[in-house]
Amino acid sequence: MIEYYRGAYGANLLTRWHGSCLAKAFIPGGISVAIYFILLYLDKIPEDEVYLNHPYAVGVLVSSVSFLIIFRANYGYQRYWEACSAVHQLMSKWMDTAMFIGVFHLQSDYLKDMDPPNFFDYNDLNDLNLTRDRESTPPPLDEEFFNEMGSPTAASERSVETGLSHSDISSQLRRRRFEKSIHSTKNTTNGTSRDTLDRLHDLTRLFGPGRLDGGWGKVYPNDITGKPTATYYDIQKFGKDASRIPPSHPADKRGFASTKGGRTPSLFLQELAHLASLLCAVALTTLRNGLDDVESPLGVYTPGQKWPEVDAHYLTTDVRRQAYDQGPLMRTIRYLLGIDQTKHARTIYNAARPMLVIGGVSDNEIAFLQRARGPHAKTQLVWNWFSDLLIREHHAGTLGSVGPPIISRVIQFMSDGMLHYNHARKIMFTPFPFPHAQLSAFFVLMMLVAIPLLMVEYANEPWLGALLTFLTVTCLAGLHEVARELENPFRNAPNDVPLCTLLAFYNEALITMYSGHHPDAYWGESDIVKKWNREKSMNGVKKEGSQVVGLEIPTLSTESDSADEGGAAVKKLFDPLTDALPQCVDSLEELKRLIINQEAKIKDLQDRAQKKGIM
Repeated sequence: MIEYYRGAYGANLLTRWHGSCLAKAFIPGGISVAIYFILLYLDKIPEDEVYLNHPYAVGVLVSSVSFLIIFRANYGYQRYWEACSAVHQLMSKWMDTAMFIGVFHLQSDYLKDMDPPNFFDYNDLNDLNLTRDRESTPPPLDEEFFNEMGSPTAASERSVETGLSHSDISSQLRRRRFEKSIHSTKNTTNGTSRDTLDRLHDLTRLFGPGRLDGGWGKVYPNDITGKPTATYYDIQKFGKDASRIPPSHPADKRGFASTKGGRTPSLFLQELAHLASLLCAVALTTLRNGLDDVESPLGVYTPGQKWPEVDAHYLTTDVRRQAYDQGPLMRTIRYLLGIDQTKHARTIYNAARPMLVIGGVSDNEIAFLQRARGPHAKTQLVWNWFSDLLIREHHAGTLGSVGPPIISRVIQFMSDGMLHYNHARKIMFTPFPFPHAQLSAFFVLMMLVAIPLLMVEYANEPWLGALLTFLTVTCLAGLHEVARELENPFRNAPNDVPLCTLLAFYNEALITMYSGHHPDAYWGESDIVKKWNREKSMNGVKKEGSQVVGLEIPTLSTESDSADEGGAAVKKLFDPLTDALPQCVDSLEELKRLIINQEAKIKDLQDRAQKKGIM
């Protein structure tokens, strides 16, 4: 794909020759001019005799050929656009599958320690009229502000209203440009600890300090020091508040795949990202080259590496040497003549730009892929591996308690991705119909003679006839070359779909699965929640009878019929807790505080009771 910018009237586009159909059309245009001069000076006919009495005869032919070529060009563009849509849709569906599975994995039992607080358990906070605003005082960015800044009077009035001068507001806007940009550049900065403290102590907003480790520090303790560790975020570097302090700029280019926190991402998530990346890489490889007797290597994707070049014209010198088996002159001649790449040339070009897979590809995977015969079989094989991982881990409990109907929707996403892959295969495997292609090529060549003949008859000046001949033939031949260039969007470089770049975008999106939970989801550590919990505890307010501040306290029956076998087992389980309490309690409030302090032990006893099937 050729990237370009809009210059003055598009004149800048005329300087690009690599990938240009205009350059290809100049050759038949020049040939037609030569034929024009041959007919003009070598074919001497009496003045009272003419080939044509009216230009309508050739005009009908030109109109018919124009319709034929435009029809082909239109369908060539439709094939190109449909291929782009199919590739994006198959990547979208498989990305949705991987992301859903990753989110389900965070709900598994052995990751419950990193769960953020739930709004359901703190429903009474709605009575405090809190907000979840991320910023308490947004700057005046409305259209009215910018209009008023042009008027000194209005600007001064707005300054009195907001308490900020024009320079203060301008400085604030300039600061936001660097602090609130979603892209990391050399000028952007991270949030400050002052902002974090303001949010922590603001009693009007339900907004805690957050966790920049995504919660992984809650499940990855250090066995030696006892301090928490994480994956992509170094908690120990900043002390006890490290999970709330943004890392220094620049951040690790590997992003969420970084191991600066001392831990690697979840093994399940790593396997999930690898198989999702491998599936897409194999699918795109078979779209680019569907021949079994041609090598199609896969490479290793390193998170954070430079994006692959969209335009093959800007490949590095080393890659160019590997990608082309012919010299620049021969490549240019073949391109201008519209000659397709040979199978050997395509093989070398694809090998120089392999599809990159997260984690690379093992020898065992390559052995199975080589055993599968045909492009569809290879893609289906990796699809089976992906599906197998999903089903096995779901039965094992890796995806939490997600219901089978939800899992079936994920399988549907995978199937939809395979459907779009086959749409792309249809375009790649089925060329534009040969009869139409042959007819178009024949009549374009006929125009090389018909147009000069028309101009010889009706152009009074040789230079004008030559110019009109060149422009007319170049236009018709150029449209025909556009159709030929767009008909196979996966092969005709540099006007092909940039599959390598799209796969790199896809891989980086997969790596975001390692991020964990939303960094602002841990609002339970805010001052307002701590204060609310203390007041609840002191006032002894219960929720739903047996639940105090989100803690479910078992109710022990005192009726005579509680002496059955199940009741006795429950009583036996709770005897240690009863013995642990003091024999005399001064007040009910003290008892409640003691019960709250025993939360962990109560939960453990409840779990034991559930495992024995008596609760």
